[in-house]
Amino acid sequence: MDTLITKSRLLLVTPDYPPNRGGVATYLSSMKRYFGDRMEVMQSDLLFKRIWPKWLKTTLRLIKQKSQYDIVIISHVIPFGTAALIAKWITKKPYVVIVHGLDIRLVRQSFLKMKLAQLVLKSARLIVANSNALAQELSLFGVHEALVVYPCLESIPEVSIHDSKKKQILTVSRLVPRKGHERVLRALAELGQMGRLGEINYHIVGTGPSEEQIRSTVHSLNLDSVVVFHGDVNEEEKSKIYRESDLFVMPVVSDPIDKEGFGLVYMEAASYGIPSIATRISGIDEAVIDGETGILLEDNNIPELATWIDRLLSHKEERDQLGSMARNRAQNEFTCEQQFSKLEPYL
Repeated sequence: MDTLITKSRLLLVTPDYPPNRGGVATYLSSMKRYFGDRMEVMQSDLLFKRIWPKWLKTTLRLIKQKSQYDIVIISHVIPFGTAALIAKWITKKPYVVIVHGLDIRLVRQSFLKMKLAQLVLKSARLIVANSNALAQELSLFGVHEALVVYPCLESIPEVSIHDSKKKQILTVSRLVPRKGHERVLRALAELGQMGRLGEINYHIVGTGPSEEQIRSTVHSLNLDSVVVFHGDVNEEEKSKIYRESDLFVMPVVSDPIDKEGFGLVYMEAASYGIPSIATRISGIDEAVIDGETGILLEDNNIPELATWIDRLLSHKEERDQLGSMARNRAQNEFTCEQQFSKLEPYL
């Protein structure tokens, strides 16, 4: 007689989930799609507003709903890891912690939070990091084993050769200072001064608090005819823009706290066969392999950025080779099935 295998019921506890936007929300929504009906999401009404500790509300919900799940998955060490830890003492239900860079770097600013986070991580069944760089950073918390599950691609698109006299470069991100839009603009202005700007369009996809400043910089550098602002776009529109692009450029700022931890958009570009120019930062060097799937530059080196934009747009064979290797890597390593299946033995 065949034995019926019952899979654990999973409860994801997080405030970062669609319709919220950002890297964490995208990561977790992809995880939910992978696990399907096995996973429920507890997203709203997680914290007390006027009662301390605020996370006690989540603890009480976990205790009350203990019959509805087998394993809790937490996306923030503090405060939701604390809630899962306290609930575990009563329910005996294990929990998994998914760590993200900003989360643990903020925790490190407080000695007491650091000690509490160490206890939360020590008591977890599994700790998941979204890059090897972040997994290594966890050694500061006494954690020497973490499972690396990268951000993933829902699908690998079909691509077609586009034919345009103009060269198209692209950045897809929130419009915030650390994404490096102004660096790209300054590099394009340098190319213009050298007479190397040629027929280039720079496409900016996304919205955010820096939009007015970026538009002002575009105007002051006389790049109005070069830059195209697309704002928020749907998936179909974004796919069309990727298909028509030659080069993805996002030279992010190296920020010790709010650091770009991986950058799924580099992999999105790779899936379309587009190489990237990025900043040499731990974590990003796992999304873009220097000299193989794109180019990594030192932080804030505008002349070097201008040189590489010019070189890759001028040398199609080199650009295509990088793009082909980027697409192969995306196909072979970064689908959601390949990444989230790593969790199965622990759940």
